[in-house]
Amino acid sequence: MYLVTGGCGLVGQAIVAQLLARGERVRVFDLKPHPDSRVESMVGDLRSPAEVAKACSGVETVFHTAAMINVSPGKPTGMYEVNVGGTQNVIKACEARKVKKLIHTSTEDVVFDFRPVADGDETEPYPRRYAHYYSETKTLAEQAVVASNSPKGLLTCAIRPTGVYGKHDRARFPNILSLAKQGSFFRIGDGSGRQNYVYAENLAHAHLLAADCLAPDSPVGGSIYVITDHEPINFFDFVLPFVQSCGFDPVVKSMSFTVAYGIASATEAMWYLAPRRVMTGVPLTRYIAYSLTHDFWFNSKKAAKELGYQPIVSQKEAFDRTTEWLKETLLPTL
Repeated sequence: MYLVTGGCGLVGQAIVAQLLARGERVRVFDLKPHPDSRVESMVGDLRSPAEVAKACSGVETVFHTAAMINVSPGKPTGMYEVNVGGTQNVIKACEARKVKKLIHTSTEDVVFDFRPVADGDETEPYPRRYAHYYSETKTLAEQAVVASNSPKGLLTCAIRPTGVYGKHDRARFPNILSLAKQGSFFRIGDGSGRQNYVYAENLAHAHLLAADCLAPDSPVGGSIYVITDHEPINFFDFVLPFVQSCGFDPVVKSMSFTVAYGIASATEAMWYLAPRRVMTGVPLTRYIAYSLTHDFWFNSKKAAKELGYQPIVSQKEAFDRTTEWLKETLLPTL
């Protein structure tokens, strides 16, 4: 039996689909029911040790993808309890229920430090200062999972993806397409800063490879693996074809990094001073301004060597599948 926490999310759904495709028994633990009747769906909260322990009962392998994602300033309510406390609950439940393997979904943001990274790998240091609380909490979660690896007990590893995209992406694309629809799509910077991305199905494949390779005598236990499937590309050059495929032909306006960073700094300062009822969010932060205009890209050489990871879906096919979902499912809701 496999357990996927956050199985209704972008990454979780892809993992569930691949497990089902190879005939595995799958249980999903999420805040909402999973739509596939072949799945044993458990509705619950990571913050409840009892609910997490129940979800882990009778399970051999756990894919822990669930997390609270929010890169706004400050400390969003509940983020520590979900991302750190929830992960600790998963680890404790795995140990108590004699689960054999735990694969944790981390993020490239755990090493984001307002400095350029080109061709980075798993040895990149953790930040001297965190760009946002999400990064800090995911770092603590990643460290806890890796530290809990035990050759004679629970075997663990962490998967550290670059920017994830694909079907069921309700984090990145809704905002992008809404801006394009409003004629507010604009480029920040001169286009020289590059990032890389990973299609959700390729990322799911990496998770399954990690689970299959986890063994007491393998180097996978206690390890971290960066996963990407895309050559570095500027963010705006990456998303523009998706925008155009959805029928928008935006006039791409430009804003320099200096101006954008200045606006973001001022907006964040206002956010800290203003009552939450007056200003509930920050559309442009220093993190966003910097990350979209500077190199922040990685390689997957370690995963290729130790897990045998190679993308199973080409970039063209990933683009076609994603745009089909955008047009059929997401666009009608905007």
